[in-house]
Amino acid sequence: MRVGRLVSVLAAVMLAALVTGGGPAAGQSDYAQTGLTLHNQYRAKHGSPAMTLTQNLNNQAQKCAQYYAAKRTIDHSCPYKSGAGENLVGGQGSWDAISFVQMGTQMWYDEIKDYDFNTPGFSARTGHFTQLVWKASTRLGIGYASEGGWTVVVGLYNPPGNVEGQYPQNVLRPR
Repeated sequence: MRVGRLVSVLAAVMLAALVTGGGPAAGQSDYAQTGLTLHNQYRAKHGSPAMTLTQNLNNQAQKCAQYYAAKRTIDHSCPYKSGAGENLVGGQGSWDAISFVQMGTQMWYDEIKDYDFNTPGFSARTGHFTQLVWKASTRLGIGYASEGGWTVVVGLYNPPGNVEGQYPQNVLRPR
């Protein structure tokens, strides 16, 4: 009798999590989990808190990835991002999702080499890096799509980063 009750309670909790969609992403894809792990490893180097994947941001990032793959370009015009910060990587070729997420996240972080911590602020050469480590961004969504030989990864961030005047407190030197 108690086991049956426990199963009913667990099923109700799981159903509630699926219906709400705004909390942590239950059952996220392997590539989204890979992206989260890499983000959190890089962010820890800069004293930024760990991010959490959310189902809502994952869904939006997935729609954006499909949008860009269909367009065969990445131009920050996705209508599904709802004000979230956005990192993009895309290109000709067919990569598996996990490898492309790993490569894209590494490329975003590697922009650190061009960031001037003595004069913090936005630069087109470092905007992916600063968004990735932005301390105030705590929720993440990762999307992946490949269509007709064009592959895209989208990272969405809430709250969005790269806010002018807030770089010194959000983009910290590596420890």
